[in-house]
Amino acid sequence: MPTTTKRPVLALDPGMRDLGYAVTLGKRLIIADVLSLRRIPKRRRLAAVREAMHVWMRAYRPRTLVLEHMPNRPLDNLAGLPALGRLLRRMAAARRIKVATYSARTVRSNVVGNGWAGKREVAEALSARFPDLRVHLTHDRKWKEAYWQNMYDAVALALHHQSQTKPPSRSR
Repeated sequence: MPTTTKRPVLALDPGMRDLGYAVTLGKRLIIADVLSLRRIPKRRRLAAVREAMHVWMRAYRPRTLVLEHMPNRPLDNLAGLPALGRLLRRMAAARRIKVATYSARTVRSNVVGNGWAGKREVAEALSARFPDLRVHLTHDRKWKEAYWQNMYDAVALALHHQSQTKPPSRSR
């Protein structure tokens, strides 16, 4: 009987100011956090993401990189996203890591049951599933709540991807 090794899934909620990331292995959440890029000069942000990706790929050896859909022609405040998307896809291809992309609405529909759910509803649903994340629900500043929403979005992406992929069947 062939054995299958589970490999982690790395999910990213891409952003040019804050990048949420999560690593899951099966139903376990290995790590979830935010890579803050806001204090890094704009010309160095892609390099910072590249360095972080190298660390994550070496540490967790993911089989799949899950990304939120990034528009090809974004608004001005999202202008760096296409370059970020290309960088992430190139890095995944170089390591033979599969890439899956999902829209935010599809992910929210799966995770919360409502594609139009707000970020707060997603955070509450995920905190119920992973109690360790509850600490990031309540903050004294609005920006802190927005900051951690990136992490929750990454966790939601990972969970959605897992629900879309079937585990390999076992041969008898």
